Amino acid sequence: MSALMKKGDLCLVTGVSGYLASWLAKDLLEQGYRVRGTVRRLDDESRNATLGAILPGVELVAADLRDSRGWREAMEGVDWVFHVASPQAVPSETDRTGGAVSGTEFILSAAFASETVRKVVVTSSEAAIAYGYPRSRQHFTEDDWTDLSGAAGRFDYFRSKTLAEKLAWEMAGDPARNPRAVPLATICPGFILGPSLVPWARYSLQTIKGMIERKPPFSLDMMVHSVDVRDCAAMHVAVMEKPETAGRRHFCFSMVGKMVETPRIIRELYGARGLNPSTFIIPTWLLFLMRPFNSDIGAIYGKLGHANVYETKWPSVYAYRYTDLRASIRDTIESMAARGWIMLKL
Repeated sequence: MSALMKKGDLCLVTGVSGYLASWLAKDLLEQGYRVRGTVRRLDDESRNATLGAILPGVELVAADLRDSRGWREAMEGVDWVFHVASPQAVPSETDRTGGAVSGTEFILSAAFASETVRKVVVTSSEAAIAYGYPRSRQHFTEDDWTDLSGAAGRFDYFRSKTLAEKLAWEMAGDPARNPRAVPLATICPGFILGPSLVPWARYSLQTIKGMIERKPPFSLDMMVHSVDVRDCAAMHVAVMEKPETAGRRHFCFSMVGKMVETPRIIRELYGARGLNPSTFIIPTWLLFLMRPFNSDIGAIYGKLGHANVYETKWPSVYAYRYTDLRASIRDTIESMAARGWIMLKL
């Protein structure tokens, strides 16, 4: 089927200052699309100037996930909506679920009320698909939803991603709320890594930094499904421009391996330059004993000690370019060192 998007079309990218969203905006601008990006505030002149230098031609507008104001204006004349913004799994974010759900409500209400929006792509997460199940459950597709009835439902990040995506599908399927039947697709990435365009770190790169600093001083016996941020951004454009993706959820990952592979690769590549993260794998039986005292363990316990297979129903949607975990980790570390987030010995 032919592509939907045409050069010169106006794309809205929410949270454009973010790790993933900035790469997405860069790709769109380089492909000849116009990009309007939302930021929380327009009065941070230094931050906005930095964004303008990184993304030449981007139009910045103010809109906040927790505030209904500004979204109708942000949507004016927009053809394609990429809703990427979401409260991150970092300590500075409180009530992630409230922010994620209210943001989805405000953005999709404005998009579906618009006379110009032609399709919406929402960034969700594997966190909305594959958690809250017993360890006997080892295979997941885009048909699955995270079970929030137990420990996973008490983990704010899992709850935020699951409830926000479910709301998006409910709104898209409601003729009263989406009278023009604007198509929706969602993307559910695994762990995102790779270089950062913006000079501020968020969840993914802080996780790598934590590994390097041995916080915590162990890895879980767990399979991790990862994607390079550059591939994740490009996949958003592929999902938007292909008509057949409408009404679908899409897993997004290109590298699969044990969690401990990341610190092992960092040690191999940068051990001589001072980076020596722990490669100790904490026994799953020990975590079982700790479950009554730590709700976070309960949220991920079902993923431990088995193959943890993710299978996409739509493998032809996007051909990944970054499939070598070692290369992506190297690019990640080099980017972090260049920003001064970590120090490498000469």
